[in-house]
Amino acid sequence: MRNAIKLFMILMMMAAMVSFMACSDDDDDDDNGGTDPPQVDPWVGQWLSAGDNVAPLLVAVFNYDSVRVWMNEDQTVRLDTHVDGGAWTTTEGTYAVTESATGDVHAIELIYPAFTQEGIIQVTEGNPDILLLEAVQTVPDIGAVPRTPDTGFGSDQSLGDTNIQTYVREE
Repeated sequence: MRNAIKLFMILMMMAAMVSFMACSDDDDDDDNGGTDPPQVDPWVGQWLSAGDNVAPLLVAVFNYDSVRVWMNEDQTVRLDTHVDGGAWTTTEGTYAVTESATGDVHAIELIYPAFTQEGIIQVTEGNPDILLLEAVQTVPDIGAVPRTPDTGFGSDQSLGDTNIQTYVREE
């Protein structure tokens, strides 16, 4: 019974993560001292996760078939989730990204009206760009331990890679 409750809480946390809010702690208008055009953080934009890219945990628990997220320069986030055969649901909040001193995996906190999530985020440039997110609910506390840049993606022994959400940049 205890494992079932923990799994349920983790799933709720993951659903919240999908709502995806964030605030960046770096300067989004970094222009290298006035010599370069302003740089936008790589996670800013519109992202879609659909089909096999939806985290298996979100599919199993919430029956999601797509998740779309907008991460904005002003550290607001909008998360739209779609249940297979159902309607879209929107959740809005804020986010904060703490950039790692080394590497391209960073810490993220997503704050929504009903819950907070913490975890890690990584953007890989390509055609298209790919965003990976692994976050768990921390408020209200469900006993989940967020991944960190040091622990890395899929390092939770209970969840493995079932809580990793893959997004493709739409714009």
